[in-house]
Amino acid sequence: MFKLMIQFIQVAKTQNVTQAANNLCLSQPTLSHNMQKLEEKLGSKLFNRNSKGITLTSSGELLYEQAKMMQNLYENTLNKLEKNKLRHQTELKIGCGDAWWHLFIRDCVQEFRDTYPHSNISVDVGNHLQLMNLLLSDEITIFVGHEILGLAQYEDILFHPLFRCSEEVYVRKGHPLLEINCSNEDIARFPSVDLGASKKRYSHLVQKQNEELNSFQKRHYLQEKVIYNTNSLLTAIDLLQNSDAILPYPITMRDYFAGFDLVPLQMKECFSKATIGAYLHKDKLQNKQSIELLEQFKELIKNNPLINGVF
Repeated sequence: MFKLMIQFIQVAKTQNVTQAANNLCLSQPTLSHNMQKLEEKLGSKLFNRNSKGITLTSSGELLYEQAKMMQNLYENTLNKLEKNKLRHQTELKIGCGDAWWHLFIRDCVQEFRDTYPHSNISVDVGNHLQLMNLLLSDEITIFVGHEILGLAQYEDILFHPLFRCSEEVYVRKGHPLLEINCSNEDIARFPSVDLGASKKRYSHLVQKQNEELNSFQKRHYLQEKVIYNTNSLLTAIDLLQNSDAILPYPITMRDYFAGFDLVPLQMKECFSKATIGAYLHKDKLQNKQSIELLEQFKELIKNNPLINGVF
């Protein structure tokens, strides 16, 4: 029936069966037969036929207006279906830590929005172990975070180093440690805010602690410190503002923290350095979107004056 309506629209528009047949790539007898069949189905005369051609009857005029509305509805439906298909084909499911969101990931997401304005976007912000769990469960396709020390071997997961980043130790203004040049022993006397998910919850992701991780924990007295654990950056900031706690965090967040009256301590040596990179499934490496994201990361990092030590 819909096919007959499309043919009817052409005949009504041209008011010439031969021309309409040419436009539809049909023979003239076939189109004439189809129009007669349409009239029989509807039980209404649609055309006035004479030696000069055809004109629409009042029923034909009514059907023509309704048929055009049907055609527009059909075309709009096809467009919506195509957009829906594109939305799911290009859906962005990405993860990152708070520091990397502020540093360059949000710019990457903005570029994606500009390129695919009708596509879904899902951004998970959290600890690298939490994000690894989401990656393994296929809830995200890629995430940017610290290289995970002691990560269990997953043959289908790849790590792409992007840059090296130093960490500072942040405290509230007026903190007693701001009066001295601090050592690791000095900061060990104060509680630490651990901005991350529960270690026990994701212990299955990490093998027995390796020597590098054990050395880091001993160097910073992490095994004997009071820890305030949270997965919320705003909660961490609130804890720092209302206590003498300290927060080791990437140096790139210095300006952001300054807006909350949080400042870095003067340390005798760099608190720590870490490799920051992108984790993704090996099979996603062949995914065009993942490859494009990696290239966008590299370009944004290369042009960011706050980032040194690019790989």
